[in-house]
Order: sequence, then C-alpha cells, then structure tokens
Amino acid sequence: KQQLQEKPGVVARYYLPPWFSVAPMMDWTDHHYRTLVRLISKHAWLYTEMLAAETIVHQKDNLDRFLAYSPDQHPIVLQIGGSNIENLAKATELANVYCYDEINLNCGCPSPKVAGHGCFGVSLMLNPKFVAEAMSAIAASTNVPVSVKCRIGVDDHDSYNELCDFIYQVSSLSPTKHFIIHSRKALLNGISPAENRSIPPLKYEYFYGLLRDFPDLRFTINGGISRVDEILGHVDAAIYDKPSCDLTRRQVLEKYLVYGDSVLGKYGHRSTLRDVVKSNA
Repeated sequence: KQQLQEKPGVVARYYLPPWFSVAPMMDWTDHHYRTLVRLISKHAWLYTEMLAAETIVHQKDNLDRFLAYSPDQHPIVLQIGGSNIENLAKATELANVYCYDEINLNCGCPSPKVAGHGCFGVSLMLNPKFVAEAMSAIAASTNVPVSVKCRIGVDDHDSYNELCDFIYQVSSLSPTKHFIIHSRKALLNGISPAENRSIPPLKYEYFYGLLRDFPDLRFTINGGISRVDEILGHVDAAIYDKPSCDLTRRQVLEKYLVYGDSVLGKYGHRSTLRDVVKSNA
C-alpha cells in the first residue's frame, strides 16, 4: 500500500499503488463521471478535468463548484494548467483544503486555446526550465506529491533525446519524480485536439526507454489504451489482485441514479440531466 503525505492533524490515507488510472479528459472526467467510475472500480486513481490556475484563483469564493468532490472518489488527482507561476502556486494553495491526493501539471494538451501562442499545455515542453520552476512552486504550496503529464514531443521537437532532456531538467531542478507520458507527440498546427489523440503515431518505445534510462523516476504510460479486453473488464481483479466491484450493472445504475437525484441544483448552479447522464454514453 502507498501512504500519502498529509498535513499535521490529518489522518494519513493508504491506497494501493497507482497501477491504473482514468486519464484526465476535458469535458468528460467531471464529478459525475468520476462518481460512476468509482462505483465500477474501487482502486483506480481518478483525475479531474484540467482546471486553469486562473479559474481557481479568480473563483476563490466559489471553489466548491470547481474543486468539491465526494470522499469516495479518493484516490484522486487534481490536474491544473497554466503558465503563470504565481497563479499556479496560489491555485495549489487554494486547493489544499480539498485534500487531493496529488497535484498534476498539464504539459500535454494540444488544444489551440491552451497551447497556442506560447500559452500552456504541451507548449510548456519547449521550456523545461520553466516547467521545473513551476513545479517547484507547486510543490512548495502543497504537502502531497506532484506530477507532470506530457507528450513525447511537440511538432519537430520529437526526438527521444529531446524528451530525455525535458525529463532530466524537470526532475533534477524540481521535486517532480512522477511523469505521465502520452506516447504520441503533439502537432500544434493543422489538426484538431481530437485528431491529436489518433493521428500522431504511438511510440511506446519512448516510454520504455524512459523506464530504462531514468530508473529512479516513476512513469505512467498513456495513449491508445482504451480497452482491457485481455482481462475481460475486471480491471480491479486483474491489476490490483483484489476483488472487482461486486455490484451488478443494474445495481451500479441504481446507485448512480440516487447520486444524480442528489446533485441536481447543487453548488449554486443547476446541473442538467444531460450533465449527469453523459457519463453513461
């Protein structure tokens, strides 16, 4: 089991290692979706959607709407995005009260709204020293582990050596020891974010090279992994050597229906039925 760091006066939480997680997905891994996933899997690590640091800072009087979650969603990782170090630190500090189990910086999103014009997301990979500085500021603002989610490259900056340089600089100049690697490069011009999840070829060999060349760091593989056919959907049983969810599909839906009824209109805005049921699509 893995013991996570905690603030003084807070009971330590113990989880099975993060051998499997549900990747952060914009407009998808919201509170509703994570509730459904947790009914199915007891041990998978869950990620929030990416939240811009500026949103957290500017909405500091309305944070429940963006950061609140039910206790059964642990272990859960907050993913933030941004390129302003002061705001990244402030956002992390504001999130501390919600007791996330890890803080993750997005260095992989290829959306033009995020990565364009040298903003944040995957563009940050072109400036590893800045990422290291940002991660140092984030780590200094929390007592839980920090991590980076990135691609294997950006546009023509896609050699294995360039990826190694990014990993080396960030890990040696900051407390970051965990990297989630989407094993595709990102193309910033000419294709959509959805196409960036399928058109650039997967290069899993880059990931396994990092395992070999950075044995003191922890890496999580991501990209192109959407089915678990070989274990017939029993993710918990196969990966964690623990019993899978003992609920039938009908019982999962019945429990989720109770949850849906409980959240409509919560947090000062009215969730629509569409919000709640899109997880079932």
